[in-house]
Amino acid sequence: MTQNMQEYIDYIIKQRPFAKDILNSYKSLVELMDDLEISAPQVHVEKGVQELKVKEGFPVFAREDLPLDFGAASTVLSRIARYLAHEQNQERNAMENCVEQIQSDPEWAPSLFKAILEKDDERISSLAADVGLEPARLFFLAKLSLKPSLEKVRDACTAMIDKQAWDQGYCPVCGSEPNMAYLDKKGKRHLHCELCGEEWPYPRMNCPFCRNEDQQALGYFHSDTEQGLRVDFCKKCQRYIKTIDRREFELKTPMDLEYLATLHLDILAEKEGFK
Repeated sequence: MTQNMQEYIDYIIKQRPFAKDILNSYKSLVELMDDLEISAPQVHVEKGVQELKVKEGFPVFAREDLPLDFGAASTVLSRIARYLAHEQNQERNAMENCVEQIQSDPEWAPSLFKAILEKDDERISSLAADVGLEPARLFFLAKLSLKPSLEKVRDACTAMIDKQAWDQGYCPVCGSEPNMAYLDKKGKRHLHCELCGEEWPYPRMNCPFCRNEDQQALGYFHSDTEQGLRVDFCKKCQRYIKTIDRREFELKTPMDLEYLATLHLDILAEKEGFK
């Protein structure tokens, strides 16, 4: 995994050198998960029930009901905090506090993970205050710590889902919103889940957030200096989604890396008044 990831990172950096630091930092954190053992998720839904769920627009799981391994995620978060305490003087005290909190209170990390799944920003802020971290920083690290367990659940669910029959703008596995999109080699659009990383096809001229199909209210813009990167937006709901046009690139890179390497597009979109 590490070798492939470095290949992807090197490829992206050649096109966007400014993303070097954030991508290499991300790689260092993901490497801390390499030897992790994740408990097998309990995923069993009868075929008829699953077909009915797809027909009615229900994902396999609600976010808060995902059968995740919080113990493994706590181990990852502790590893990340230890690593950052050693590498970054500025956050050393906060990261050491985080490690101590995980060790002294077995419910602290699971409470954080549940708050992320339940989108409880107030609870996340309170837990961040416990260790002296910015809420957004703790959110990022904790969500990253859930990655191995989320991938296990996603992989267990993928074979159960008829993606061609799924026409919703939210994830068929966990019901979360997309945070990225890409156009495949044939120009077909696919969405990428912000939580579990599942991908599914979705019409190009349709807002995944409000289902708006009015072409006069849909549009996109792109950076003047970059090919294959754009921001699709909807004037009706004022939402946007970053999009990778894979027809412009030789290598199919992971969307979690692309998300980090296109943070400048988020800034552009917010300056234009989209959210």
